[in-house]
Amino acid sequence: MQGRRVLGLALAGLLALGVVALIVVPRIRSGPSAGTTKVRALISSEKQSYFADPEVVAALARAGYRLEITSAGSREIATTRDLSGFDLAFPADAPQADRIRHDRKINASYVPFFTPMAIATFAPIATLLTAADVSSREGDHNLFDMRKYLDLVANGTRWSQLPANSVYRTEKSILISSTDVRTSNSAALYLAIASYVSNGGNIVTDTGTADRMTDRLAPLFLKQGYLDASSQEPFDDFLTIGMGKTPMVMIYEAQFRAHLLAKDGSLSGDMVLMYPNPTIYAKHTVVPLTPAGDAVGRLLTTDPELQRLAVRHGFRTADVGYGRQYATERGASPPPQLVNIVEPPSAEISERMIGQIEMKYRKGPG
Repeated sequence: MQGRRVLGLALAGLLALGVVALIVVPRIRSGPSAGTTKVRALISSEKQSYFADPEVVAALARAGYRLEITSAGSREIATTRDLSGFDLAFPADAPQADRIRHDRKINASYVPFFTPMAIATFAPIATLLTAADVSSREGDHNLFDMRKYLDLVANGTRWSQLPANSVYRTEKSILISSTDVRTSNSAALYLAIASYVSNGGNIVTDTGTADRMTDRLAPLFLKQGYLDASSQEPFDDFLTIGMGKTPMVMIYEAQFRAHLLAKDGSLSGDMVLMYPNPTIYAKHTVVPLTPAGDAVGRLLTTDPELQRLAVRHGFRTADVGYGRQYATERGASPPPQLVNIVEPPSAEISERMIGQIEMKYRKGPG
């Protein structure tokens, strides 16, 4: 009887250990010490600094994941890149994500964060445009009238022709610098805003209107000359070369605010943001290609720490309160509440307009 009692206690102990193992092992596996699951991610370039942040890397590792990052233009991700071998695709906006989902028959997607389109400029330029009735002050931010701007471009207006211009006397045409619409989402959203305004305040929904808009709006890109493939390059020119080369550049708000919140010295005191009126949100959308990619997409969207870190990199999240709180902590203005927000055309219509502009590039001048 004593032997049976000892054996029974031993078995009870083993069962207890088994229960503990069931509880503890998954938690251990979620930490970096037990090894992590490698997840290959194809992302748009403006998110590189977020995923390179040691705190983001550590937060993902604690959840059991190590991301191997490859970057490309958002349109390239959706149209020309081979997604084989990747666990998730993470373009900068919903239309590209929708195209990937449609082509690969995927239902799931996640939007961890978003950012409005904005125009990085300099205080003297903003003042000059205000005098020309193209820019205005709205509460705590500057608005840029897209209708009046498009009229200036259509008339071939040069900076030197603006009234009382003593700050930027150049014969260059008034143009917002952008990326290449054939490869970059920021340029595609610039086109989306311009097409909405040119179409009488309506989203372009049919191919005939898309073709007419292309003829009208292609000069926004063709007249710029050489264009970079992704949004970081023209913004870097804005930061380093200054007003002489880049008086206005179409960017994601997050690019500017990331430097503003970091207080890294890259923004001079006269660098400011203007918001296109109307503007549009870039909804950074994860398309999971494997179960591991799905788990990371959900994690990026729901994990409080990863969400807070996104705010610190300039992005907006569902937690508006934290965005304002963190800005206050950093002595920065909070992201403004924007009212005039429009949606982009469908992926098919957007591709139609971009494809038409691409044909014009191939034909060349004349």
